[in-house]
Amino acid sequence: MAVNPFPLDRSRRAGRANAHHNPMEPFRAERAGRYRPGIPGRAPRRIPDEQFNELFGGLKYNRDRALLAFWVSTGARAEELLGACQGDTDPGEQLIAATRKGARAVQRVPASPDAFVWLRLYQEEAWRAGAPRGRAQPLWFTLRRPWRPLAYHAARAMFIRANELLGWDWTIHDLRHTAAWRMAQDPEMPITDVQWILAHAHLSTTQLYTIYPQETINGHRAFIARRRAARPSEEYRTPTDEWTEFPGQLRATPTGPA
Repeated sequence: MAVNPFPLDRSRRAGRANAHHNPMEPFRAERAGRYRPGIPGRAPRRIPDEQFNELFGGLKYNRDRALLAFWVSTGARAEELLGACQGDTDPGEQLIAATRKGARAVQRVPASPDAFVWLRLYQEEAWRAGAPRGRAQPLWFTLRRPWRPLAYHAARAMFIRANELLGWDWTIHDLRHTAAWRMAQDPEMPITDVQWILAHAHLSTTQLYTIYPQETINGHRAFIARRRAARPSEEYRTPTDEWTEFPGQLRATPTGPA
């Protein structure tokens, strides 16, 4: 029989947690088992601009181009925009309403002008083909009759096909990460504005996009190169130590600073 090497606290194995708690002592926050190692956080993935351009060019329909343009410019989650109605768009103000996850609050977020251009091209094609038209009608439909609202699984299948065509493994949620990273890297855009657009409850979540790991690594490599060029005789030497043989042992003669 397999035994858990990191068992839960005795009070959580059976019955109510902290059932025998001493009222004179503070409660302990024990959401996980004791001594269990934490899971390291993963850096948000962003799609490089050149790959996004190839991915966008590999799409065949204006509906799919409009969806990608809205996702990558608004930073909204996939389901938040798929549930929009035709009356939720405001091309004059460049706004679209998104039903936020959790509280289900409706928030108007700005989108790029290109997104509304692709949306208009898609709508004209769909309306000429007989798609329902009206402010209360869904904004996104399937491409084949009978006309049905576009569900998440169908949109995900579209994105998977485009990925397979180019040999990549990006996800729809990576478009949200890409939009967040683009906004967070703009020095003229306050981080609190990015938090509001992304509908993050905590600012610490938005701050994950302020420093991207690959840019940090590249910056540190450049720092090492500058240090080596400025002080070549003191540090960052190549392994060319002179070895001197002593009776019974080998000893290295250091060539750099102690």
